[in-house]
Amino acid sequence: MKNRWFQYISILIVCVLVGLVIALLMKNLNVTNLGGKSLQELQNSIIDYQKKNEDLNNRNARLYEYLRELEAELAGGSGESYLHIVDEKEQYAVFAGLRAAQNAGVVITLTPVEGYRMQDAVIRQLVNELSALGAQAIAINEERKVATTEVRTSQDLILVNGVGFSRGSSFEIKAIVDPAKIDSYVVPYLLSVADSIKKQLGDQSVTITVRKDENVLIPALREDRIAYQTELLKPAE
Repeated sequence: MKNRWFQYISILIVCVLVGLVIALLMKNLNVTNLGGKSLQELQNSIIDYQKKNEDLNNRNARLYEYLRELEAELAGGSGESYLHIVDEKEQYAVFAGLRAAQNAGVVITLTPVEGYRMQDAVIRQLVNELSALGAQAIAINEERKVATTEVRTSQDLILVNGVGFSRGSSFEIKAIVDPAKIDSYVVPYLLSVADSIKKQLGDQSVTITVRKDENVLIPALREDRIAYQTELLKPAE
């Protein structure tokens, strides 16, 4: 119930802020600063402000309409719109890698032979193959793969989301894929890819195993990872 009222108050605040923006836009049209402009420039400025004012009024009207719907549903005890928004937000968060995901999938284990150092290109190839197979969530050594995830070599380490893993250690790649295709296509295809990689690298390189897992757990991207950073992102107008 507290979450619902918090949502109600948040939307009310947004409506108030939109009203303030409209007022500030109209205030910025200060006659004292227009003396050096031509009549045509003044007319264009007025038209531009009218359009912006109309857009803000329309947004304000939509927010007020939504606020009334939410208020009515909260008063009636249903709150279906609110629950729908929360559910939709969670789905987007799972898709973006900000929430853990769980379902049937595959697990690929790469174990380098003693003295061999794992290549980042091998990991990237397998991850790309999983993406091409329709994997909806992937993790490398429990690091969630997202759009900004890097997989690269740095001396004796392979970095994933800024976290270093020894090139002499095993790597585990987990992925959630279509359960109906795991046995018939996904696993056989990945095994053929693994055989191709081993032929290219030689026998004294790395062993690759592929297995089905009925309950693959893909962790969420941790907030302290470099791939989580968003402070430079601004919404496009």
